[in-house]
Amino acid sequence: MFEVTNIDERTMDRDIYLRNIITEKEEECFDNSIGYSDDNNFLFMRIGSKYECKILLIGDQTKEENEEACKLFFAEERLIKIGKYKFLRVYLDEEEYYILEDEIFCNDEDKYIIFDFFRKDLLEVDGQISPMYID
Repeated sequence: MFEVTNIDERTMDRDIYLRNIITEKEEECFDNSIGYSDDNNFLFMRIGSKYECKILLIGDQTKEENEEACKLFFAEERLIKIGKYKFLRVYLDEEEYYILEDEIFCNDEDKYIIFDFFRKDLLEVDGQISPMYID
């Protein structure tokens, strides 16, 4: 569960600032859902309100850990379908995130991957999927 702490509005997208109410971790999430749909977007989100959110990490898998890349540990049930896409559920410290499965090279025995992400996107809010990933 996340609480919206701030919203930075622009013409076709925005940044939504969230605070995980359990871990207290602050997240800055990119929201471009209004550019993909007039009615199936995340414009309903309000500062001070709480939502169940799934956050997508945007970046690339790397071979070595470095200052930018980090270990993302796979969840026990790692593969999940959201909309028309398959995602891998991963953890960075205590925080749960998602990454697109088709961009990752791993096998079932792997416990983690090394991933360099540059952005966090809103993937799903209160069961409503980002229009980018709906079938």
